[in-house]
Amino acid sequence: MGVKDVTKILLLCTGALLTMGNQKCEQKRSLKKIIQMDGITSRQVLLPGGGSFDFQAVANQQIYAVLSESEDFTFRYLPPVVVPPEGARLAAVDPLANLTDSDQVAMKVFASPEPVYEETAWCMVNLPQAKISGAVNSFELIGGGGATIGYNPAGDHLPNGLASVGFNVEFAQMDFSMRALRPLTEKVLAATNVTSKQTKTRVNASINIGEFAVGPSAYYQTPLAKVTKNALTKAVKNLAEQLKNEEWSTRVLSSQDTHLVVVGGRDVGLEEGDQLLVYNEQYYWEGEPCNSRYLGGGASAGSAVAKIEIEWVGDEISRGRVIEHTANDAVIGAKVKLFKFHDPKYQGQNPGVKP
Repeated sequence: MGVKDVTKILLLCTGALLTMGNQKCEQKRSLKKIIQMDGITSRQVLLPGGGSFDFQAVANQQIYAVLSESEDFTFRYLPPVVVPPEGARLAAVDPLANLTDSDQVAMKVFASPEPVYEETAWCMVNLPQAKISGAVNSFELIGGGGATIGYNPAGDHLPNGLASVGFNVEFAQMDFSMRALRPLTEKVLAATNVTSKQTKTRVNASINIGEFAVGPSAYYQTPLAKVTKNALTKAVKNLAEQLKNEEWSTRVLSSQDTHLVVVGGRDVGLEEGDQLLVYNEQYYWEGEPCNSRYLGGGASAGSAVAKIEIEWVGDEISRGRVIEHTANDAVIGAKVKLFKFHDPKYQGQNPGVKP
């Protein structure tokens, strides 16, 4: 942060910051965890007449719609820092090209000319809180007389002799697995499986299966799209429930004299007046920092170096005023956790602070 006036340093050992990181009042609000979607895998669905349907493309398109509607997660396609800093300083090109246009404008107002990146911590800015992936274990369209199109763990259902036009689908079912991994360590944070029994849905509709070979647009016009979306929604909700014990966190994106910019804005649910704690962590790498195997690290619960109060909230970033701090400056990439939400009667302490 560069706060050099030693007389303003608060001795937080007796003040509450270093000892109250986990003392939060019960809140009705919650913050969305930033996740990275690593994709869904699926086999091709063999169609009557020798064609095939790229069901993996459908599943991957639908999962983003499900995540967009989620009250627990927000996802990003690309990390905010797109160019690694040269040494400890900013590269020649703008490293924050993956922010929204309005956030880019705000950063140009907020950021100092040459942000200093900690060699071992800058890449932490890009970390989501979890990496999520999934696999479609089976997808089956069951017609009259037991005729089935799709596949299950035992193999493909060969659609020989079935009509591609007007195939009467009585039931549709899908078995789907999903898991969340901790970035860098790849530790499994949560895992869930939605079975065919849970997703089996009566369809009773004549569907032109042959049109699926042209592209996914035809699939979305059928009742089957709702069946698969429901399966994905169940999995996301199950994963979110398991991750409730995983404390929300984000990262410091930029540091100024009296303020910090953190990753996460309206997309995660932050509001003006919310207070956050900032932790400088220790990181251990097998070789070159941020470019080799991560061996571990972290910070103790009572080692926060700053407390900030959010004064401005953007699309995907927020700016907070430092209201308490130790003698150590918060580094870019430092971990940020929720201290407390603002009081419902909060009116804003600095309404004039805007980009």
